Amino acid sequence: MAKVTVKLFGVLRIDSRLVVEQLEIERVSDIFDTLNKRAAEAFEKTRDENPAAKKPAALSFRDAVVFINGERCPKKGKKLNDNDEVWLLSPASGG
Repeated sequence: MAKVTVKLFGVLRIDSRLVVEQLEIERVSDIFDTLNKRAAEAFEKTRDENPAAKKPAALSFRDAVVFINGERCPKKGKKLNDNDEVWLLSPASGG
């Protein structure tokens, strides 16, 4: 398992309500399972405070542009190393 920092940007940040997460994972694909669990847990904790809030949208590799240490990562099976910084960006932006 590698200790990595994951930063979310754009629509992915808005939809998941996550900004920066410290994870212990092995591969890029594991990021999405872990973040989806964390977003669901955070939603459940705050649900009573805001009953009108919508459940966060699930994140997936195909919905993100993934960078590891500033380099584009096209494969979800890529193995991660300790201290990697992973950025998850929305594949498109408005203008």
